[in-house]
Amino acid sequence: MKRPPVIWLTQSLLILFALLVLSAFLLNVAVLLTHWGNELSIVRIMIVSAVWLGIVLLLAVAFWGMAKRKNYGRWLGVLSLLLFWGLLILIKLRRPTGPYQYYEYDNPAQLAGAVIVQVVLHGLILLLILRLSFSKSVSEFFRKETRPVG
Repeated sequence: MKRPPVIWLTQSLLILFALLVLSAFLLNVAVLLTHWGNELSIVRIMIVSAVWLGIVLLLAVAFWGMAKRKNYGRWLGVLSLLLFWGLLILIKLRRPTGPYQYYEYDNPAQLAGAVIVQVVLHGLILLLILRLSFSKSVSEFFRKETRPVG
């Protein structure tokens, strides 16, 4: 059976997210090495590093499980998508503080456009999660056993 488009899209997102998280981790390590003389808590650094690498490992295992048509890959993919969707919602509801100011809309049309884009984005992510979880074609794809040609 051919791989459904939902699987392709999910695997692409998993790799993209893994590369983004890994690059952020490596950037943090580089900044940490340049500021090594400052007072740093080794315990905090180890905990944060373990969380970053745990997320990368979760994404990699989900990708690999989906590539090998294992059911755990499907559910780890769903879990990963839910995690990132939750982070998107959290960032929208509770903006992180920092030196940069957030963009403010000049008129109601810009605000309406931003709301529509956000609703469409979150709707598409939810649709992807639901299709990966409950689609018959996805269930059939993971149920089929691969037979060696021979």
